[in-house]
Amino acid sequence: MATGTKRPIPYSDGELEDLSRLITRNYVTLTKQLQAKAVIPHLIQEGILLREHREEILKCTTSQDMAQELLDKVMARGNCTDRLFVDVLRRSGHGHLADTLEGPNSKVARTEGIRDMTDSQLDELRSRLQKVYREEAERHEGDTSLEGLTVHEMDHDNSRMSIGMRAGIDLVSWLQAWRSSFVKEEAGRQVGTAFTADWVGDKKVTSDFKQVYKLKLNKVRKNQTIIGAIFDQLLHDPNYEPSFSKKSLWNYMEQTQEKILFVLEGLDRLNPFTSPEILQLIDKKLLPRATVIVTVAEANGA
Repeated sequence: MATGTKRPIPYSDGELEDLSRLITRNYVTLTKQLQAKAVIPHLIQEGILLREHREEILKCTTSQDMAQELLDKVMARGNCTDRLFVDVLRRSGHGHLADTLEGPNSKVARTEGIRDMTDSQLDELRSRLQKVYREEAERHEGDTSLEGLTVHEMDHDNSRMSIGMRAGIDLVSWLQAWRSSFVKEEAGRQVGTAFTADWVGDKKVTSDFKQVYKLKLNKVRKNQTIIGAIFDQLLHDPNYEPSFSKKSLWNYMEQTQEKILFVLEGLDRLNPFTSPEILQLIDKKLLPRATVIVTVAEANGA
């Protein structure tokens, strides 16, 4: 018997037809936005696809073709329900697509069980981050506003925009469309502190984000993971012990990554061999739907 052919639960014909109709109704959106490489491992783990299917899908030349091949195989095999498919989307970092399929006109039951953190733990996390950022802003004597800041797309130096007083939503859409963005540190202004102060305070720019993680790259230890750096730099305190684990927070971040902003301070001070995950985050190979801003020191005379 071939491995990976399990059916997680016995499904009724009606459930299988529901998934086929659900995918068909949202086929264009799914093929444009689904990242097949991120979804395949979860489908294999659930026995929905086999390992040989992975090779067949990855032979496709474009991400859209991969998504089409994946969806066609899922529908053809007929061993997955709509609820399980939505659950897989959330676990693979496609929360926005799961929300689309679970929209107000959808018959898919919302799968609350995939949440790894309780509401009280999320409140605790937010309060802790706000406390850290508020204290940091109070210690900082320079400018903590975002007014007039110039943001560059990392891949194209000619793509830039200045942040104005009312640029919040437009800025967020631009940043999310770019691979990653970088900002040059300016004399008298600590850019990372400016972003976190905005999130804690008036939120002219960062109101769209539920989580903001500001990490100092020169403090990232060798081979340290992203979640390890978050616990080290933002959640470590002799008088504070998080009620949630690294695993539960990471799982939640994967499910809600489109609502996360990372501010990585000091790319010029990061040893490229220190943390592979940091480079994967910047290159959108890890948490690809999160927004990433990287700061670099402004060269003398620039």
